[in-house]
Amino acid sequence: MGAVHIRGVSKSYPIYANPSDRLKELLSFNRRSFHRDFWALRDISLEIEKGATFGMVGENGSGKSTLLQLIAGILTPTRGTVEVEGRV
Repeated sequence: MGAVHIRGVSKSYPIYANPSDRLKELLSFNRRSFHRDFWALRDISLEIEKGATFGMVGENGSGKSTLLQLIAGILTPTRGTVEVEGRV
């Protein structure tokens, strides 16, 4: 029985080449895409047991902060589920 359950979590952000592309996409009612997707996380599954201590190690830009923000509830995943029992 874990305290944190992460199942198939992915998170993407839209990246626009120009600031005006965001407005163009909005005015086209999403019929045209003016962005490319940047995937910060792809298909992450993890379970952390209650009372356990864990650490994340990785290179810059590998998604450590994004994963912590998902666990804390600051961000919502693009795909998958994050369940936290208790408080973080």
